[in-house]
Amino acid sequence: MHESLRYLLEKVLIKYSEKDFYDQLLEAKDFYFQRTGKVFEEDEDYESRMAAFNDWYVLEYRPSNADEQSPTFFEKYLSDHEALPEIIEAIKGTTHSLFEYTGTSFKGQHVLKDILHDEKIILAKTHPAPSLVKGDMFIGRIVKYLDEYYLYNGLRVMPNDAASILKKEAKKIRKAHKKNEEGRAQSEEKFLFLAESHKTKWQHYGHVNVEKIFVFPKS
Repeated sequence: MHESLRYLLEKVLIKYSEKDFYDQLLEAKDFYFQRTGKVFEEDEDYESRMAAFNDWYVLEYRPSNADEQSPTFFEKYLSDHEALPEIIEAIKGTTHSLFEYTGTSFKGQHVLKDILHDEKIILAKTHPAPSLVKGDMFIGRIVKYLDEYYLYNGLRVMPNDAASILKKEAKKIRKAHKKNEEGRAQSEEKFLFLAESHKTKWQHYGHVNVEKIFVFPKS
């Protein structure tokens, strides 16, 4: 991620992880990891999952006693602190989705396919190589800043055998909301949380056929 964006997000995280917000931080962790599966320090993707939680906590979390119109911690921070408009606009436009790493372009830039939104994403020229191989499918966040795309650090790579199942489910969500955007964000969030939860279960029960783990509700 671009250092200017990461710097602001880290300042927000530090502020809302202080002792005055400790109870809310615990509530957020309980909510998040109940829905995506428990995380343990010995897990190989522990750091990546915690990075994803931190970004969700700053950008999307609202306390249980708040309504959907209540500000996120990122929005609260901006009410008392200044930041460059282009940085604010970029972070507010963050996209959380299911992606596929499709390799590099002729210019050597890393290329993604946003599976949920059916879009091609070319990462910034200076973007470091992600820890992915061609064909890897993962859940993560991207942000467009100064006309270039950057990945957030928290990536959750999905099992290769689940790729066709995930693509099919993403297509169903896209089709269901093609003419009606209302509810799309909620449907996407439920799908992404459930996919992560399935990945966690798969990590613990890798001997079980992936088709028996990656099961989604019928629409």
